Amino acid sequence: MRRLSEFDAELLAVRFRNMLHLPQDVPFPVKSTLEQLGILTVFRPLSDSSYGMSIKMKDGSRFMLVSSNSTIGRQHFTIGHELYHLYYDENPQPHMCGADGKAPAEQSADMFASNLLLPRVGLLAMLPEDFPTSKKLDLATVVKMEQKFQVSRQALLFRLKRLGIIGEDVLQSLLLAPTRDAAQRRGYDVALYENGNEGLIIGDYSSLATDLFEKGRISEGHYYELVNVLMNA
Repeated sequence: MRRLSEFDAELLAVRFRNMLHLPQDVPFPVKSTLEQLGILTVFRPLSDSSYGMSIKMKDGSRFMLVSSNSTIGRQHFTIGHELYHLYYDENPQPHMCGADGKAPAEQSADMFASNLLLPRVGLLAMLPEDFPTSKKLDLATVVKMEQKFQVSRQALLFRLKRLGIIGEDVLQSLLLAPTRDAAQRRGYDVALYENGNEGLIIGDYSSLATDLFEKGRISEGHYYELVNVLMNA
């Protein structure tokens, strides 16, 4: 499977928002979308290198596992990534998605998530008035953007670079800038930069799901057991 082009990734993200009747310039409502689509989503601790996974069952129902060891901003990106696998991946194979995702499908899922969570028109609307001439983007604007769209600093900066708004030197400089403290000094809620949602379950689930999740049987060690149960449900 080939990797999506930037155009195709943006096109899919636009169509996904249209399917949800969601404007193209507003933050993506992560949790309410999972509820609306009926995707059973479980937040559990995973290793530092594992962000989440998703499964589409034989009956068409969908399941998502998200690492509560990630920051809230990272969790939102993981959810966008897994939505690609659930709705657009031509040959979805249940597996853990992590930091080493170099396969074309993983790169495509990342590009889709970036476009879905950080819509072009929404970002352009937040640029300073003098940006067309100054070409400068300060930390205050970056913090405002990441807070509005509820994404990690890294996800935002890589998106801005792909849009040609910042270059590599600015990207590296802003990656080194403070995150939590910079937001706190400006009066923002810092929950975006912290881990959370451990034990949260979104969506309806059967007695089978109750047994699997509430008895703590979801772990990376029991991953394949979980896959086999859900795929045959």
